[in-house]
Amino acid sequence: MTMTQSRPHDHGLAYAEEDLGEVDPGPFTQRAEPDEAGVLVSGTCPRCHGRTKTLFRWGVPGTGGKGLLDRLRGGPSSGAAATAPDPLSDEVHFCECGHAHPQCPPDTSYRGCGASWRISR
Repeated sequence: MTMTQSRPHDHGLAYAEEDLGEVDPGPFTQRAEPDEAGVLVSGTCPRCHGRTKTLFRWGVPGTGGKGLLDRLRGGPSSGAAATAPDPLSDEVHFCECGHAHPQCPPDTSYRGCGASWRISR
């Protein structure tokens, strides 16, 4: 398997709540949603390798800050805004591949393999 090939989604991987720590930001993208609802982060789950995406809504506690939206729009780059850390790198991301993995409890908040991670800076 070359660096450009991705691993297939492991649908048979049993659900397990597993904190994967910090992961490489390379497979993830983020973009402001056109309706300005928030920022959509998408990529590949580092555990089950399924496509995952999460919408971080603006104004909801624990979903970053307004500074990122300004930067995504190419807004002002004052010294404070230009050096502010990316608020999404401080968020915990969860696998939301949309697949009910085996042994997934019926009351889970996310439909995925149970993995969580942070995107490294």
